[in-house]
Amino acid sequence: MSGRTSFTCFRDLVEHTRLGPGHHAVVELLLRLCTEVDALRQALADPRVPAEVRAGYRDAYARVVTRAHDPAGPLGAPEKVLRAFYNREPDADRRAPELGMAARLGAGPDELAALRATLEEVEQYI
Repeated sequence: MSGRTSFTCFRDLVEHTRLGPGHHAVVELLLRLCTEVDALRQALADPRVPAEVRAGYRDAYARVVTRAHDPAGPLGAPEKVLRAFYNREPDADRRAPELGMAARLGAGPDELAALRATLEEVEQYI
C-alpha cells in the first residue's frame, strides 16, 4: 500500500497550485471533477434509484477498479483507465473516446455517424 491519505494528497495538490496559474487551473478542475463524481456516486447509491441501475453501476465500478489495479500485460494499471479518455496511438481517430462512450450507451451506427458529423462541424467554429 502506498501510505497515501486524503490529507497527503490534498497537501500535494496545494503545493502543485503554487507552481503557477496553469497548475492551479488543473488542480481546480480536478477538485471540481472529484466533487461531481462524488455527487454522482451518492445519487446512484440512493435507495430511491432502481435496484437495476445501482446494480449496473456497481458492476461497472467493479470492472473499472479491477482494471485500475491490474498491472498485467504491457500497460500499466492507470494507463488502462486513461484509455477510456485518450487514444493509445497518436494517429488514432481522436474522436474515438467520445464515439466509444456513445456506443457503450447504446448509440447505433446512424447515431454515431450523426455525432461524428456534429463533432466535425463544431470543431470548425472559430
